[in-house]
Amino acid sequence: MKRFRKIGCGLLVVLGCVAGYFAYYQAFTHWIPAGYVGVIYDAQGGLEHKYYTPQAVTLNWFQQLYTYPTKLQNAVYSQDPNSGEEKAADGISITTSDNANTTFDISVLYRVKPEDVFKAFSAFGAIPIEDIQIQHIRRAVKDAASAVGSQYDLFSLMGPKRQEASEKLTASLQDILARKGITVEQAMILTVYPTNDTASKINSRVNGYIQIDISTLNQQIAEINRQMSVMTAQARQKAQAMTAAATSQKSLDVIQLDNMEAAIDRWDGHVSPLSSDGKQTLVFGSGVLGLNGNEKAEGDKP
Repeated sequence: MKRFRKIGCGLLVVLGCVAGYFAYYQAFTHWIPAGYVGVIYDAQGGLEHKYYTPQAVTLNWFQQLYTYPTKLQNAVYSQDPNSGEEKAADGISITTSDNANTTFDISVLYRVKPEDVFKAFSAFGAIPIEDIQIQHIRRAVKDAASAVGSQYDLFSLMGPKRQEASEKLTASLQDILARKGITVEQAMILTVYPTNDTASKINSRVNGYIQIDISTLNQQIAEINRQMSVMTAQARQKAQAMTAAATSQKSLDVIQLDNMEAAIDRWDGHVSPLSSDGKQTLVFGSGVLGLNGNEKAEGDKP
């Protein structure tokens, strides 16, 4: 009986050890997901100078794993409370050269290269990448956007110069954040949220542009109508000239036909001995001149 009790106690100890090992494994094993690299910080020895690719990493009581994204991340700072990094108004206020403070949505595409994870840890310490994105990257975006925005007036930044300003913002963020181990791929100035006063000015300017466009179109329409009138008048003159020429020709043809008809009515059925070309020889007898053959013309000598 005692023997069975010892065996049972032994089995319980073994099961307890196995359960303890699995509990320890579950508590101290961490996964580095795909698209991330990790570094381990040891409270006794400091940061390990080694980064870990996606895998399961088992830590001890004094170690902590920090992961950084090597895949592309999109940090969106939006005034829309339903989007962005925080579910609240989180847009970036930009002061332009005309002293207008206007809120813009800004998107930043970034990543942390594996060789830069130690630089990122040195710059931000034991801060998760989510907090780095919300706090530190946002601060850098705000500073860079203010510097870039001061080069443009509000209307330019809202319209034709936005792409150019986005490129400058990208270059500025790359310079600021590269020193902290973050690689910025692209920054984009997106939706604008103008104040009521600014919106009124925008509407006024847009209406002015529309009136200018309408005036320009009216001038073009008037010029087209003028050209059409000139062309119509020229076409009418040509038509009248062609009609007059056709009428004159028709009149000549009618006169010629009338003459031919009169000539036919006077014809006695005999062909004229005279040719129309005037090349034949004519012989006139004495009777034609009204003299007899035995008579002599007055003045003739015997």
